[in-house]
Amino acid sequence: MGPLISITKLRFLLRDGIWRERRLSAPVCAVTGPIGSGTSTALECLFYVLGLGKGDVAEMPPMTACKELQLLCTISGVPWVITRAPASGNVVFREAHGEGIVKPFPLTSRNGTPCAGDFVLELLGIPHAQRSGARLGLPELMRAMYLQEGTISTHLFGGLSTEERKLVFDVLLGLRDEELTRLEDAYTQADRAHAAPSRLLSQLTKRRAERGLDHPDLVLAEQSRKQDELETARRTAQDHQEQLSDIAAQRGRLELAVGQARQQEKTARKAAEKAQEEAEQAATDRRGTRLPAWPQTPRRPAHPLQRVPAGTSRPARRTLLSVRAAHRRQRRQHAPKRVGRGAGPHRHGGPDGRPAARAPYPRGPAGPAGEEKTQQAQADLARHERDLWKPHQQRTLDAESRVNYLAGEIAQLQERLKEIQLLIDLTAQMEPLKQARAEAREALDAARRERDTRRKDRILLWSKHLLKHARAVLPDIDQAHIDPDNYTTVIGHKSFDICSVAGGERILHNVCALLALQDVAREVPDTLIPSLLIIDCPGYGSDTNDLDRDTATRLITQILGQAHDDHTQVLLAAQSLPAQNSAPGVRRIPLTHDTRFFDDAPHSTDHAA
Repeated sequence: MGPLISITKLRFLLRDGIWRERRLSAPVCAVTGPIGSGTSTALECLFYVLGLGKGDVAEMPPMTACKELQLLCTISGVPWVITRAPASGNVVFREAHGEGIVKPFPLTSRNGTPCAGDFVLELLGIPHAQRSGARLGLPELMRAMYLQEGTISTHLFGGLSTEERKLVFDVLLGLRDEELTRLEDAYTQADRAHAAPSRLLSQLTKRRAERGLDHPDLVLAEQSRKQDELETARRTAQDHQEQLSDIAAQRGRLELAVGQARQQEKTARKAAEKAQEEAEQAATDRRGTRLPAWPQTPRRPAHPLQRVPAGTSRPARRTLLSVRAAHRRQRRQHAPKRVGRGAGPHRHGGPDGRPAARAPYPRGPAGPAGEEKTQQAQADLARHERDLWKPHQQRTLDAESRVNYLAGEIAQLQERLKEIQLLIDLTAQMEPLKQARAEAREALDAARRERDTRRKDRILLWSKHLLKHARAVLPDIDQAHIDPDNYTTVIGHKSFDICSVAGGERILHNVCALLALQDVAREVPDTLIPSLLIIDCPGYGSDTNDLDRDTATRLITQILGQAHDDHTQVLLAAQSLPAQNSAPGVRRIPLTHDTRFFDDAPHSTDHAA
């Protein structure tokens, strides 16, 4: 038997400051009256007080105009006073006995805080549940208890989606217990833990197959071979580098020798030029101070290059003597051969016996010795670069390039080995994860098999009572059942979806299904079906033909027949009821266009707390 809930009365404070009330304490309470008299408003108000609003119930002006509304009810043996003030935005729950617990709740949940609807489910002992995007809250539970005027003839169970129907009725029929939920969660976690490495392993294996990669053993062998080649190349490069360092030292010494030879040549040239200038200046000075020649035959003067003018410094003297030696060699090479002794002019004078004009000092390089030394140093440097430096430099660069190439090859092999190691690790991880998932699946399947057995039995019981109520209304019905896959109803050979849109057939499906659900709650003790059934069926009592009237009468009779015990409380709204003798023990609240549910309600006998 599911949670017992019964409504005692509804109290409301109108704008005039007077508390009024409507007593609803009866197994069956029927609000009757013509369309527009407020029969539907009376039923909508019950869930409005519990915190539901637009989208779930119709917020009629009579109830939003109240300053406060109070619902007095008993839930699982505990009396509660539930108060909602439309202006406050809260619902207050208070135990009716003594200093009871007072709990205010907001209309909607914010930041994870529970709302009024959540507390109602907690009082009824119905767990919060979610599955495949559907959730079980008070709005969804209401549609398994309340057939509203706007949906009773158009939507199955108030418009619950397939996933919502499966979730709601699984919970209410006791087919979704905590142990099964725990096993489902455990399997979900095990499956997720297995899926992540399995997916990565599959991707890596596929990628290796697409790229045609070698077997891991071949990659390891190639890495070992490349590593040996790299060590050899590094030793070779180091040897070449050492040889190149020695050759670079030799090259440096040769470059230094070339620089020194050039500097010596430059210094010698400057010294020669200076010595020549000093010698010319000294000769000029001597010519300016020479006495006139004697009448006798003059002495043979010495050659200018054989004399060292007075006042010449010692370094200049040495340089001048060196220049003289070079000058003599040049003159011997270019002078004409002599034919006889004394032939021609005097070798130190002219025909008149006067000294001949001096030959100029050489103004070229300071002798071939400096040039030859410089040229020899440059030739040695060029030969060294050609024969040693450049070949060894190229060999060193080639060896370093080989080292870099092999290092890159090994780096690529290491990346491939990382992938291979990842494959090995993933393969090792997969076995325990696979075993854990299999064990979780086995436990879940066992629980589901047991649940499926219960599900089959309870849906068969629900279908049996559905056929009973359907035959009571339409005796010619030969079959009726609840579809176990999606909880749709089938009466006769028609499912709810193929019945006429908005008509008596769909009302029959909805009403008989909820009546049969209450029968299941009576027979199966561990269900969570609330013992409250609210039906807004305004069609009965309208001007229809006798056949439709007879069918509607039998349907209303089935609804009123739920009063045969104290398990289920039925609240009904209709235009009228059958004759008084066919509906005994029913509390009637008749309404008219002049007698309204709120404005004309009796004054409350006790002051609202």
